Amino acid sequence: MKALALKILITISFMLGIAPRTAMGQFKLEDANSKSIEVTDQGAPVFTFNYGVMLKDGTAPDRARCCYLYPVYAPNGVEVADDFPKDHPHHRGISWMWPVVIVDGKTYDLWTIKGIHDHFEKWDRRRAAKDLGMIAYQGGWYVDDRKVVQENVEIVAHSVVDGHRDIDITVSLISFGGADVSIGGTHDHDKGYGGALEIRFAPRTETKIRTAAQDDAPDSDRVPAAWAELAGNFGGKIATTRVTEDPSSPGAPNGWCLRHYGYVGVEYPALGLRKLDATTPLTMKFRVTLSGSAAIGAEKRVLVYTHNGPGLNGKGYVHDNIQTSANAIRKMGEENGFSVDVTDDPLFFADPVLKQYQALVFANTNNEAFTNDSQREAFKRYIESGGGFVGIHSASGSERNWPYYWSVLGGKFARHPHQQQFLVRVKDANFPATRNLPPTFEWTDECYYLDHLNPDIHVLLVTDPRKIEDKDKATYPGDRFGDSLPLSWYHNFDGGREYYIALGHNKADYSNPLLYNQILGGIIWAMGGK
Repeated sequence: MKALALKILITISFMLGIAPRTAMGQFKLEDANSKSIEVTDQGAPVFTFNYGVMLKDGTAPDRARCCYLYPVYAPNGVEVADDFPKDHPHHRGISWMWPVVIVDGKTYDLWTIKGIHDHFEKWDRRRAAKDLGMIAYQGGWYVDDRKVVQENVEIVAHSVVDGHRDIDITVSLISFGGADVSIGGTHDHDKGYGGALEIRFAPRTETKIRTAAQDDAPDSDRVPAAWAELAGNFGGKIATTRVTEDPSSPGAPNGWCLRHYGYVGVEYPALGLRKLDATTPLTMKFRVTLSGSAAIGAEKRVLVYTHNGPGLNGKGYVHDNIQTSANAIRKMGEENGFSVDVTDDPLFFADPVLKQYQALVFANTNNEAFTNDSQREAFKRYIESGGGFVGIHSASGSERNWPYYWSVLGGKFARHPHQQQFLVRVKDANFPATRNLPPTFEWTDECYYLDHLNPDIHVLLVTDPRKIEDKDKATYPGDRFGDSLPLSWYHNFDGGREYYIALGHNKADYSNPLLYNQILGGIIWAMGGK
């Protein structure tokens, strides 16, 4: 009942636009029942660790098992994991088990629980603090009543930061009682699956799997990568779960078992065998990172997007102001009654996700904003359906090969001279972003030069480019703008409402009322406010 009440509370919170923000947690550890302990953060469930033997009604008795995480929640309340699924009833939430366990020359299967089973033995540590919740325990693998492996596991959940929650899992194994033990993955069709860390996902649609090596990874086995993640639409909310293997883990980077039906697992030692020592533990470390968007249907909600894709020669320049700009917009939302989600994940660009937002804020994005054309089409449909768009500073440097994006933003970044102080003039003081500005003000920034300007933009701020120190300005912008180089504007394009401001290179700018209030006014207007 307690878990149900918490889930209801989370659902109501998101309907009211109350979403997890930054690292301001307060963790609690509470017994959910005689078999499970629940970890919560500010009253919201994070995960439940099942240390007692679990068996779902209607499931064969030989599927009974313990010592795994289920349920597991993304910060937006999505229950990402599954337990006792009909297609693979031995799958269980987040777990660590091997299909090949050889004990004194005889082979057992901890994966499907054949001849060997796991037991919880005792707690090593249990700690709840403001910024983390930790449990650590000792368990054993048993053949009948004989303990053959000692298992020590530590699980640490961290506070939500920028919409992401990290859960660190460390698993250590030693052979016990003189047993000769080796572990391995299945040799069935040379798959090698089973092993170090496994996640079975709850039902969802629009599933996508990515790895450090592939943006759209197919179902596969034993392909090495530093991390792998699964994202999907879980009943109207997008959630992404990434597993990162610590470089210190044996065999890292190991291969992965990837399945779009809802499975991601680290394959170690895959087709090989790893002998367990009686004194030196085999230790494997992983980080599970959970993120997600808020509920569809929430009113007055904006998505702050911070993706920096690869440029022509690699990653390209990434501004150090991204965190500061996102935090400033969160503060605007808290002060003005709208909710803010922050992500750098292009998977958010899907119709069911975007339709929940009244405005998209591209906060210092740069280079490729999207990773495929389906995301671009979703962005285009969002604009066509009347969505709001706000671009800040280097957002004009995003999607440099897509003219539609230039038209939405109002122009395309060409270049900028060195950072310097210059005079900004307010050309239109009747727009929400400029209404309370002085007629002129001095500003230190990179003076952005944009080309391919949309002829329908309504210019708000200008500066005199002739007074900018720039040895190359004769090339561009030259005398194209006279004394009025556009720095900020708004317009209505293709059904949407778009606002852009070129200022904002420095982190300190986002606490300066001159910029803070302009961005706030632009967001409110883009959302449809007066």
